[in-house]
Amino acid sequence: MADGVEAELKVAVDAAGASRVARLVALPGLEVTAKGDKRLVSTYFDTPDLALRAKGISLRLRRSGRSGEQTVKFSGTFSLGLAERPEFNVPYTGRVPDLSRLPEEAAAELTKLVDGRPLVPLFSMRVTRRRWDIATPGGDRIEMALDRGTATAGSRRADIREVEFELQSGDRRALFEVARPALAGIAFHFSTEAKSDLGYALLEGEIGAAEPTTAVDADLDDDMSVEMALQLVLRSCAGQISANVAALRVGDDPEGAHQLRVGLRRLRTALKIFASVMAPGAADSLAAEAQRFSSEVAATRDMDVLIDELVMPLGDGGDMTALIELLEKRRRLARVRLAAVLADASMGDFLIDLLAFTEARGWLSTDDIGQSLGLAAPVEPFAEHIIGRLRRKVEKLGRDPEALSPDERHELRKRFKRLRYAYDFFEPLTPKSVRRKLLPRVKAAQDVLGVLNDIHMAHLMLDDVRAVGPKANAVERAIGYCLGWHSARAKVIWERRSDDLSLD
Repeated sequence: MADGVEAELKVAVDAAGASRVARLVALPGLEVTAKGDKRLVSTYFDTPDLALRAKGISLRLRRSGRSGEQTVKFSGTFSLGLAERPEFNVPYTGRVPDLSRLPEEAAAELTKLVDGRPLVPLFSMRVTRRRWDIATPGGDRIEMALDRGTATAGSRRADIREVEFELQSGDRRALFEVARPALAGIAFHFSTEAKSDLGYALLEGEIGAAEPTTAVDADLDDDMSVEMALQLVLRSCAGQISANVAALRVGDDPEGAHQLRVGLRRLRTALKIFASVMAPGAADSLAAEAQRFSSEVAATRDMDVLIDELVMPLGDGGDMTALIELLEKRRRLARVRLAAVLADASMGDFLIDLLAFTEARGWLSTDDIGQSLGLAAPVEPFAEHIIGRLRRKVEKLGRDPEALSPDERHELRKRFKRLRYAYDFFEPLTPKSVRRKLLPRVKAAQDVLGVLNDIHMAHLMLDDVRAVGPKANAVERAIGYCLGWHSARAKVIWERRSDDLSLD
């Protein structure tokens, strides 16, 4: 989109996914016109002290055959794969940037920022871009592009395989309407950076495989409305989920499964917390899918906890070798199962639906006039009400811990977890006294109940282990030792838990 605000959705795919996208001919219910291939060579420039990067600005010269253009993109919003940035393009075939060719306002801002320093080439990108024009039944127009190529900074190189959906005209919700069928059955994750960010990371030697990622704070403040807070919280959840799906697709770090499970739980909690200001049933399908995927991840995560945290540490007290070998086989099967789930088309649909819900305000009602009042209300009283309600639920069930059944302990743990996530979401809005006193108590209680739950799960999982062959006796002895040791540990933890389960 020349000389305006660029709105695009961008995802990263693997080699197999790129090959499938390249063969795209038609999409159900959409008008698809292939535009062929272009070979693009882009060179990015900055001052020696990276003044443009510091302001979130990228400046590039791009050549395609005999034609060329100069492009500047200013800082904007980049939420997961959805970017909105002011962008200016002008025809230009020179080898060094000429800021005077840009529109007057953009040229003046860049000239002031550069302040006479030279603009030097830092990195380049060579890609083959295959493009399609896509029209929706509502008249929205999207350009879809597949980029395959290489980014180069000095001796460092990185592959580029990206699919971009850029809004040419119409409603940006059309980006998701097109992306969902176009990416059906293809493993992808949302890009969290512009191409220039990739180049700068490559320049600094920071490129690596996707890694497990903890949640990024929603960064709320008391000037926000409930709806603004809702959108930021959902972006935080979606970012954690997408990043850890990507990490698990390329590696098997146990932290990836843990953080994906946490991300899915945070999302389900957020949808419950904000349910009162959403249209009835608007988030039901997302919540159901988050629950389903969480259950799938749990099989791998529970095996990780059992092996790494409950069995292996007991190696000094008994021979755990045969049991660990048996459990490792089960863990490998669980990871194979999880990999299949993450590669399934339903995961891609879920990620797109979650982003569409977040960015296109999927919670809006078509007939509830009063909904706008709730969404526009200040977030601080809303947060106070939510935290108070969740705290009362914890206190009600935890009033007499000794009387709790195992199922009730599990429910108490879930209530503490929801309260913990609510505190995390709304932490900037809570009084310092609460953050200093109550939040540590919630975390401590969650830790105690979490350990007890892990021990309970260990009993269930080890009770299900049946060994045959020459190592059967060694496995049975190891199971007996583990169950006995952790049963005694659970008893001690429960007897000392009184202060940790109190919010007073």
